[in-house]
Amino acid sequence: MRPQNKKDLVFLILILGGIIAIGPLTIDIYLPAFNAIGADFGSSEKMLQLSLTSYFLGITFGQLLYGPIVDRFGKKLPLFLGLSLFAIASIGCYYCTNIEQMVILRFFQAIGACSGMVIPRAIVRDIFSPQESARVSSHLILVIGIAPILAPLIGNFLLEQFGWRAIFAFLGLFSLFCLLIARFAVPETKGANKREKISQTFPRYWKILRDRKFTTSALSGGLMTGGLFAYVTGSPAIYLDFFELSSRYYGLIFSLNAIGFVIASQINAYLLKKYSLEPLLRKIVILPFCIGVALIFCPANFWVMTLLFSLFLFSCGMVFPNVGASALTNQGEHSGSASALLGTIQFGLAAITSFLVSKFSEGNVTFVALVVGSCGIMSCCIQQVFKKRR
Repeated sequence: MRPQNKKDLVFLILILGGIIAIGPLTIDIYLPAFNAIGADFGSSEKMLQLSLTSYFLGITFGQLLYGPIVDRFGKKLPLFLGLSLFAIASIGCYYCTNIEQMVILRFFQAIGACSGMVIPRAIVRDIFSPQESARVSSHLILVIGIAPILAPLIGNFLLEQFGWRAIFAFLGLFSLFCLLIARFAVPETKGANKREKISQTFPRYWKILRDRKFTTSALSGGLMTGGLFAYVTGSPAIYLDFFELSSRYYGLIFSLNAIGFVIASQINAYLLKKYSLEPLLRKIVILPFCIGVALIFCPANFWVMTLLFSLFLFSCGMVFPNVGASALTNQGEHSGSASALLGTIQFGLAAITSFLVSKFSEGNVTFVALVVGSCGIMSCCIQQVFKKRR
């Protein structure tokens, strides 16, 4: 299943990147429509932010479901079923009549999207070595990064031309496209394995957690994910209400941040050609530490905060591929379960920070900066402390 030439590798990256992109696309595409959805349903800003939090909760717990299923039944069937659930939930969001229905449907939308996050990551681990996995993951971000660049622009266009419901119609159509990819183009790196027992799920997860390299990288990456999604959750209120920008300019800022995220991932891929994975990771996490300190202590000025948030997202683009590859280094036997547990830890922390921001920020940029900055600082500290213990 390993790509035989550069053309095959590029094709694999495009396929897997397109499927993984369904996750960030679903988050980012409807952010410019927050005010329109709130006005249509007559709901508060907190309830709107809760629709983001419910999505993060679905992403968190849904991945745990896929891990043992993937190890038992292979990659293609769970992916196909997950994308089908996503399509059904997207149609439900199109027809929902109140914000409570949307909160519930976004949860099931996330459960479906989990398949597109767990399975491609496990496929990469099955095919490549840890060092190669980090480079391939960096290139995957180049494809995935198109989603947050285009998503706010697509969302704003659909909002202005057809209304916010068209955003969920678009997501339904995109998931059908991903279904076709899953059916005909996704490789089955490991087929069904009858020796894998679903009943052994929790002992298997516990065994994975006892791998210190896995736990260190998962927590470090999870804190960076938490900081990223704290920003995603709080940014509509920060830019649309606190700084009083239009949805068009907010979408532009979001897209520029995504471009920086993608550029950082390609810089990381270049550095991996010269440096080993683990030493490079421990140096890279110093960047979010410094940015985190600046976020906490700098004044809440529009330009200062926008620059620092952009730099934090830039650092995420360098950290994410490396922590993912590092965490799965010793997990070739149960790549599906390890990938699922990695995603659960990352998005579990994201759900916590998203909830904190939606519950307590009330559009306060200083509180969001505190949460994001703290995540960057703790991510670095975990890597440095556990490095000495290892």
